[in-house]
Amino acid sequence: MRPLDFLGRIKVKLGIVIVLAVGTAFVVNEVGLNAGFTRDVRIVVAVILALIMVQVLAMGMTKPLRQMARAAQTIAKGSYGLRVSATSRDEVGELARAFNAMAADLGEVDRQRRELVANVSHELRTPITGLRAVLENVVDGVSAPDPVTMRTALAQTERLGRLVAQLLDLSRLDSGVRLIEPEAVELAPLVEQAVREMSLAREDVTITASVPGGLVVRADPDLLAQVLANLLDNAVRHSPSGGVVTVACGAGRDGARVVVADQGPGIPEAARGRVFERFSRLDAGRAADSGGAGLGLAIVKEVVELHGGSIRIDDCAGCRMVVDLPGRTTMTDTPFDTGANRVHEGRPGDALPLGDALPAVADGPAPAPVPLTPGTTAPGTMAPGPPAAPSAADEAPPRPPDAIDPGPLTESGTPVGSVAGAGQGAAAGGLARMVGGGVLGVVVGFLGGLFAAVLASVTVGDGLALVTLVMVTALGGALGMALGAGSGRRAAAYQAAYQVAGRGQGGGGGGSAYVPPPLFPRPELPAAPRWLLPAAAGAGVFAAVALPDAQVGLGIVLVAMVLGAAALPAVLRRMTPWTPALGMTAYWLISMAAVRDADWLVAILLVAGAGLGALAVSGAGSGWLGVVRGGVSVVLALGPVPWFLAGPLRKLTARRRIMPVLAGLGIAVVLLLVFGLLFASADAVFAAYVERLTSTPAWADSVPSQIFVFGFVAVLLAATVLVALRPVIDPVGPEHKFGVSRSVWLVPLVSVNLLFSSFVAVQIRALFGGDGWVLRTAGLTYAEYARQGFFQLVVVSVFVLGIVAVAGGLLRTERGERWLLAVLLGVLCGLTMVVLASALHRMSLYTDAYGLSRLRISVQATVWWLGALFALVLLAGAVRLAGRGSGWLPRTIVLVTGLGLGAFALVNPDLQVAQTQVEVRGVTNMDSDYLGDLGAEAVPALDRLPEPQRSCVLADVVRANELDRPDPWNGWNLARARARDLLAERPVDRSITCASASSRGSD
Repeated sequence: MRPLDFLGRIKVKLGIVIVLAVGTAFVVNEVGLNAGFTRDVRIVVAVILALIMVQVLAMGMTKPLRQMARAAQTIAKGSYGLRVSATSRDEVGELARAFNAMAADLGEVDRQRRELVANVSHELRTPITGLRAVLENVVDGVSAPDPVTMRTALAQTERLGRLVAQLLDLSRLDSGVRLIEPEAVELAPLVEQAVREMSLAREDVTITASVPGGLVVRADPDLLAQVLANLLDNAVRHSPSGGVVTVACGAGRDGARVVVADQGPGIPEAARGRVFERFSRLDAGRAADSGGAGLGLAIVKEVVELHGGSIRIDDCAGCRMVVDLPGRTTMTDTPFDTGANRVHEGRPGDALPLGDALPAVADGPAPAPVPLTPGTTAPGTMAPGPPAAPSAADEAPPRPPDAIDPGPLTESGTPVGSVAGAGQGAAAGGLARMVGGGVLGVVVGFLGGLFAAVLASVTVGDGLALVTLVMVTALGGALGMALGAGSGRRAAAYQAAYQVAGRGQGGGGGGSAYVPPPLFPRPELPAAPRWLLPAAAGAGVFAAVALPDAQVGLGIVLVAMVLGAAALPAVLRRMTPWTPALGMTAYWLISMAAVRDADWLVAILLVAGAGLGALAVSGAGSGWLGVVRGGVSVVLALGPVPWFLAGPLRKLTARRRIMPVLAGLGIAVVLLLVFGLLFASADAVFAAYVERLTSTPAWADSVPSQIFVFGFVAVLLAATVLVALRPVIDPVGPEHKFGVSRSVWLVPLVSVNLLFSSFVAVQIRALFGGDGWVLRTAGLTYAEYARQGFFQLVVVSVFVLGIVAVAGGLLRTERGERWLLAVLLGVLCGLTMVVLASALHRMSLYTDAYGLSRLRISVQATVWWLGALFALVLLAGAVRLAGRGSGWLPRTIVLVTGLGLGAFALVNPDLQVAQTQVEVRGVTNMDSDYLGDLGAEAVPALDRLPEPQRSCVLADVVRANELDRPDPWNGWNLARARARDLLAERPVDRSITCASASSRGSD
């Protein structure tokens, strides 16, 4: 348990720890002074409790640091498998996660290094071996140095040169030595040149191209040509005889897309993540002569990412490579300032479905595609060759409607437009900050204005008081808006600076600036379903109507049903047999709120029903920690609800443009407040109208409570849905079992069993000996003897449960010892059940003499529940001895507890208490004050009392349970309805004067 993991700042955590430690010491000192302890005792206790507080709250704050120290020593020895466990989201947690990522990267780099050495050695050895064999044959005279032999040697040499050149290209790209030199590149001639070159490789493969005229991207032409060449070479080599390779280019919203597709065998989905690694081949046994060295696609990926683009493999019959490049422009755009060290990066364009026919522009008419075949050029382009920059005299093609001009670059290579876009993206946040600051400023200004108005009224006069209030309020609002606007500008500037800092030269030069975690970090959450907001709003509205202005009754039962029905679609996705059992039991307990009126009983039933419902929704419960966490899962989910609802609310506000409307409403309220107060102070008639308009109607008194109920129930439903959508969180306790000598547990258990046996024998003798034997032995009556020990016997049974839990969960035993331990624990549980029966018998004897009370009937129910608990423990032990698991035990105990509470409610405790008090204690000995605090269920029993006791006691019951007025529909309760009907037939005599009752001491 790490209670401060939800905070995102370690400084805040340390502050909370210090404050609570000091508060603990202060409380201990005050309590010790009142109790009369000496100063030394107070200091010692305060230090001990403060240290315990610090240890509990600081748990997990320093553990990742120790783990990182051990992991760093392990990594220094060349082992990269050790990881640090970090659950917190503060700076230490961020450091631990960064350390894990670094260790994973180091491990991956080490793996790639080993594979690179092995692959390079293999790839170099093959051509060198072939070349050496050819030359040895020539030297030895086996082969003549004819053209055929020399062409073989030349082929091996060329292969070796290609491999070295590709390795050199990758090395330059990785090290940043090869910087891109972006310029406006028209794709049509570049694709046509690549198609012409690749068509010479295989005559049995047809290459077709479709490129819109005038499609221009900002890229390095040489590197882009290498990308096209590698993709086409890969497609041509893997195409079957008579196959067709297609090249399609199109324009996206802010970039261009290049698609190269073939009709080859394709790439399996499981292998798509590795095809872009170096020396990667789908067929590891394929000879290098039949394919490349496995570096072509790695170079393509490096070049595309260097331009800020992306590459992926789409699903199709063959293989389809999709390259997205940012920075689309047109031939008529103003040339960019292309410095040698400038790098243009951006996001790839939005995904467009590309098939045989590719749309050029998403939101407007597209230029006609230009089919390219070997030997042809695109209309309006130059002859094949490197693309040249267009001159101003050239006839420019029409500009696409959605073409984006990135504009000049910043010093870091970032387009100025992207930084401006970031500022525009933060404009909404700046407006929200300004409006929020204005509202907060008005509130603070109004509070300060009240103080200033009072001061002005006392010192100057009443005429200046209203003017002072209005002016100070307006000044506070203006200052708040100014501070909010300044905060928004600083946030936008920081965001833009962070975006610029995050872009490195050549894709690998600069690192992202560190952003400290927020105070409340965003947790990992599932996506909120579309129906959540309407369902939450509907449940909130229903609860706002059904809950306020009424006692606990039908309204809360209906709200619980609405919450369950609204969350049902999310719960159904992982329904288990436990879910309906726990859920129906929870509804049964909650529904008793409309049947029983006793506040103490209804409170227990509602809390238990809520916990059972949360456990049913969570799906946890295979262990005791899972039961506890599942029972409070909805409460724990209230914290992440703002992030869970942020997505749907953001979509709602973006679609409906609610933020500008709210901003306008806030400004309008401020203006109406200022001018309305001024006009009201200037004209008495207008002030009278304003007073009549602003007078609070009767129904408005409950509006704040209804708004609170609406928000609370809506958030509660969202938390319930979040728990249902999250993966099952079923924590498992540490499996630490200790192997000890048999005598360590055998002697204590045998001794305890002997003691319990002796006690049970005495109880049996007392049971059959009767009152006379007890009186002769202990000098007590049977009732006094019974009262003396039933609470102690209940505590004994609880201790036995602890012994069974420790012995069964922490001791590691062999098979023979396991049977002996199980027998001893079983005998102990059996004897404890006899002790519980003795306690129940004692309680029955006591209630026969003195009657029931709420405490006594609760103790009786607890004894019955403990007996059922021991029976389940015995059953679980027998099942474990049979070789089966006992994971069903925690949820079964919870379910039995819920059913027991429901049965306890059906017994009607307050009615039983009233009946036994009237029958056993009689009119002369009964406690009228105690009976007057009972619920409406006790009215039928109290109605049998003679006058004037009847009217005196029932008057207290009527006053305590508000039986003198009817319940609204949402507060209807069966017990109160029956009591009112009975009191309507036989009303309370108000003319009787009731004497002061005695003290309430029946317990």
